[in-house]
Amino acid sequence: MPEVASNAAVLMFGGIETTEAMITNALLHLLQNPAQLALVEADSGLLDGAVEESLRLEPGAAVVDRYATRDTVLGQVAIRRGDLVSVSLTGANRDPAVFADPDRFDVRRAEARLQLAFAHGPHHCLAAHLARLETRIALQRLLERLPGLRLDPQRPATPYGLVFRKPAALHVLWDVPA
Repeated sequence: MPEVASNAAVLMFGGIETTEAMITNALLHLLQNPAQLALVEADSGLLDGAVEESLRLEPGAAVVDRYATRDTVLGQVAIRRGDLVSVSLTGANRDPAVFADPDRFDVRRAEARLQLAFAHGPHHCLAAHLARLETRIALQRLLERLPGLRLDPQRPATPYGLVFRKPAALHVLWDVPA
């Protein structure tokens, strides 16, 4: 029974916190990069690329913990079976061997889907497709209904947190059309 409660907690809290972070971080990336935002506004087909690129740069869950299933050596570090290993998804998503100019937000990045924000293998996020869809719809509706949305320069936003990463608040301005 403890396993059922544990799995339910992971599904419930993981799905809320990380999806909220995905939406917030993706909107932040678009509003911080007006040229990229203009591309998405001109072609809504680029929204999927914006979501993937935002996941790559700032995943909602930046670090995952795993237990080693066997003894191994990683670099110069010996890892024993059963050792707790913290994996930085953010670091992996900025590997310059995979992502050219890894600190740049580019909605047209061809390899953006190689990001590991949803982990990989048997631990791949069960709701990855749903989270992507929720984020895409949220961004699409915001951009359609609030044209001219922009960050409030008086209240900057920066993602924070070791595991779950997002700004505490995203303050924006919007001029109501005449």
